[in-house]
Amino acid sequence: MISPSSKAHLTRAALAALLLGFGGCVNPPDPARHESDLTPGDHWTALAEQPADETAPSLTVADASSQPPVDWLESFGDPTLVDLVNEALEKNPDLRALAQTVSAARAAARIDGADRLPQASLGLDASRRQIVVEDGAEPLRVRSDQGSLGLNVSWEIDIWGRLTDRAAAAVADLQAAEADLAAARLSLAGQIARAWFRASAARQLLQLAEATVESFDATARLVRDRFQTGVSSSLELRLALANAAAAHALLQQRTQELDAATRRLEALLGRYPSRQLETVDTLPEIPLSIPAGLPSELLHRRPDILAAERRLAAADARVRAARKALLPSLRLTGSAGTASEDLENLLDADFSVWSIAAGLTQPLFQGGRLRANVELREAGAERAHADYIATLINAFGEVETRLAAEALLRQREKNLAEAADHSEGAERLARDEYEAGLADIFSVLESQRRALDARSAYIRVREERLNNRVDLHLALGGGFEAPSATTAATGSSSPSSLSNDTATLVQTR
Repeated sequence: MISPSSKAHLTRAALAALLLGFGGCVNPPDPARHESDLTPGDHWTALAEQPADETAPSLTVADASSQPPVDWLESFGDPTLVDLVNEALEKNPDLRALAQTVSAARAAARIDGADRLPQASLGLDASRRQIVVEDGAEPLRVRSDQGSLGLNVSWEIDIWGRLTDRAAAAVADLQAAEADLAAARLSLAGQIARAWFRASAARQLLQLAEATVESFDATARLVRDRFQTGVSSSLELRLALANAAAAHALLQQRTQELDAATRRLEALLGRYPSRQLETVDTLPEIPLSIPAGLPSELLHRRPDILAAERRLAAADARVRAARKALLPSLRLTGSAGTASEDLENLLDADFSVWSIAAGLTQPLFQGGRLRANVELREAGAERAHADYIATLINAFGEVETRLAAEALLRQREKNLAEAADHSEGAERLARDEYEAGLADIFSVLESQRRALDARSAYIRVREERLNNRVDLHLALGGGFEAPSATTAATGSSSPSSLSNDTATLVQTR
């Protein structure tokens, strides 16, 4: 009996044999059928509009095929974040469901690839019959046995390459499914990073709200004491109490935001959202360096672009297969075996029988079904081409937008940090002058509000800048690093991030 592990090895070996059998016939999309004015530029326009950063080296996007989905997260210097992403990649139910889609596409590729090979079946037939023969007064009963053992073989000769095109389309579908899974893994890593930063920022905002409650309550108590001594007016007291009440409401809002952020993060991790996850109250620093790679590199490393390109290649292969279905097909059939009235003679070569035949079939009339199928496949190819172009435009737009936002967010963070420092300083001065009788309560309350708004805006812009860096990594399809000597010399990177089983299939005939 074959063990389950042996069956798995045999299955993988059979799939590899089928794939390699037509690996050289998996074509890229037909450039003659799909024309477009969209071409990658020589540089990112967003970088050209920014002043050069003398502290940043010249960087290029790193090849996605050599990177796990979490390597780029290490640039944030947060080991906990990397651990959470690894947990999500293992347990997230959406990823597990998508992995089964890849398994289904792999099985479909085996099915379509098998049509190019001979089909063989082994048959064993045995029969017994009785006839009655009239012989005088008594009928004569005659019994006979008949047995046959045969091997039947049929093979459609792929004269025009129709079966090869069908098999190539199935392999391209498999590659697209693998790219979809890689894109989902990359997207999930980005979602976890943003959710982790959201929870950290929410905890910082909660701590700020707690400090604000203490400050506003202290101010309200001070104004109440001065009101009771006749120094402050009723208006001043009511304004101070209103500010304190608003601070308490803000504290409840911040508590709710942290609760929601924590539960969302737990759900992304595949855990029950019980708010048991320990979050931190710090946001990581962002490295100043940004990539300066070429737009054309995106074509080789973004999983969604790879998936769209593979679907376009599959659609073109199906167009070719549909056109070739109009041509004649040649099928060979044969059988060999033994036949005897005695079952014990079935293994005796003296009782052998055989037959061989060839049939050539030319479709004549099928009600327009074959030509309509060609039109259907051509429409599908045009749609796949449009989807591919839309994916490219979206990818280039995402990178340009995130690159442009890098410098703007960095300057915003710097300005808001200054605003927060000045506002907190103004709050301290206003409080001291109020206690000394040199300023009114309105200055104190206004300075407190400004300090709260400035510090909140600073925390949020730091979170926004982190999210933009995450989105930049996602837009680039992964991390970026200094170019290696090989890449610098050749000016190219690895052509695909597909699995080892199918990466060799992305090639021209």
